[in-house]
Amino acid sequence: MRRLLLFPLRWSGILCVPGGVLWALSPTGVYISNFAFHTPNVFWKMFWPAPLLILLGLVGLQIRQWDRSGLLEKVGFSVAALGLVMVIAGDIGLYWLGIDDIFIVAAPAYRTFRIGLLVLAVGSILFAVSAPREGALPTWGLLPFVLGALCGLISFSHDLGTFGAALWILFGLGWAWLGLSLVVRGFSSFLRTRRTMGGVAAKR
Repeated sequence: MRRLLLFPLRWSGILCVPGGVLWALSPTGVYISNFAFHTPNVFWKMFWPAPLLILLGLVGLQIRQWDRSGLLEKVGFSVAALGLVMVIAGDIGLYWLGIDDIFIVAAPAYRTFRIGLLVLAVGSILFAVSAPREGALPTWGLLPFVLGALCGLISFSHDLGTFGAALWILFGLGWAWLGLSLVVRGFSSFLRTRRTMGGVAAKR
């Protein structure tokens, strides 16, 4: 039963792919929302599934290498997960619950959303740079992810207009790339296992 429950959790890292793609499409969604409805709020109401998918994917990635991960990676995972929860809570609080319409001066939902982005970027960097070299995630998947996380940190820190939007896109693509590397790693491992079993069967 335990193995049956762990299997979908271990492979939930794949959810980083759709989550990252949705994140990367955010600037396009804002543009369409502005063009069609004359406000970006219509898009931002539908943004929360992107960080939610990334959060589920992050949990799956960490479960795959929990036994081999060091303290710094676990801290990075916890910080990134906290950032994602803050982004989701801030987005829902701001655009669905209208919390900031009540607390206009404090703007708790907006502050939670903005701080969550920074926390997410910092946690993502810690998670990637401290991941085990021969862990469940290949190095070629981690390096572009680190660069994407750095782009996100810059984008979240300052309003850089079009350049900031490009960095925002790269952050999302970094998560998609990380999830895709897990898919490729798993598929390659499956093919090697099949060849090995085929070779053993042929010798018999």
